[in-house]
Amino acid sequence: MEKIKDIDRGNLLTFTNTDNKYNILLCTSTNKTVSPHSYTFSLLDYNDLQKPTIETVKNLDFFGVGNMTKTNLYNYSDQDLINMWEHHPEIKPCLLGTYALIIWRKDFMKFRDNLEFIGNLDILVNLDKNGNGGVNASSWEFLKKFFNGEIITTMNERNQKKFKLKAVIKSS
Repeated sequence: MEKIKDIDRGNLLTFTNTDNKYNILLCTSTNKTVSPHSYTFSLLDYNDLQKPTIETVKNLDFFGVGNMTKTNLYNYSDQDLINMWEHHPEIKPCLLGTYALIIWRKDFMKFRDNLEFIGNLDILVNLDKNGNGGVNASSWEFLKKFFNGEIITTMNERNQKKFKLKAVIKSS
């Protein structure tokens, strides 16, 4: 497995939790211009013994909200908005946003060997900024524990719902 040196928006990283099941993080944004650098990830609903593929990932859901903003601050194309609302007509005219896991680069470098890059998806920009919550996930112990049993309870407590990942993949 090749060491992860850098992360970009749309990168998919997989790892195994304490139950030896695979989980996935999707990078929704990065801060590389001003120190300290950080990465923001979305939670995907994958928890399986099989290692995920890029095709598997496209059919997953992410945790987030669909009612926080109606303002298209990030200039999503008409086609991207149509795609979003075709997958989730219940949110129209609002936009989808993701729940954020923030990992500081200096901390990520300590446990990067536990994660594997599996691909990149061309997703909409600033999905985490359309969301309404997040948590500092800058330790390996937190990630393993959070994905192992706390994820569903925490997402329910914070009113985060599941949405189709296909709704935020950019239209060709």
